[in-house]
Amino acid sequence: MLRRTLPVVSICLGASLVSAQTLTVAGGKTIRANNTRHDAYRAEMNFAWKPEVWASDHWQLSLNNAIAAMVFRDKNTVNAISAAPNLILMMRGYNGILPYLQLGFGLAYLSDDKFVSQPRIHPMYQLDGTTDMGSHWQFESSFAIGVKKGHFSVRGKIYHYSNAELHNENDGIDVAELGLSYSF
Repeated sequence: MLRRTLPVVSICLGASLVSAQTLTVAGGKTIRANNTRHDAYRAEMNFAWKPEVWASDHWQLSLNNAIAAMVFRDKNTVNAISAAPNLILMMRGYNGILPYLQLGFGLAYLSDDKFVSQPRIHPMYQLDGTTDMGSHWQFESSFAIGVKKGHFSVRGKIYHYSNAELHNENDGIDVAELGLSYSF
């Protein structure tokens, strides 16, 4: 199923790039995963749903949708796609510098439900090197803090992936990343 799904999704994502407001590339690492330490890479497109949900003299709240493709690499490689609405609270800055906070929640599909790394030795017990997600379908929640100037922005972002106990196994992973964005 994934062999048929990924090309269709890739074509849709490529066609969507024309209407995207922001393109982000990011890299990071899994953190707080029980047993694994995967390198994480992300390409994300943001589309404005409601550019101004609320505004004041100093703040602006917008609602966007982020569509992303991710790759997690270690002993095994896990590919993923996600769609997540995001609330972005941006402070109207000085000298064109715009700090912002971003909060998102959506769905992700993983190509593998297990993340595998070399076994690690913990001071109190042996870790087997496997994080069992329990399902290919996961919920994605995220929090970011960033700063924008002109067309470019830099952000630090934390993601959490979990199946919310909908399956027997639900180890879950967190990902910390640093991203660079370009707004069209």
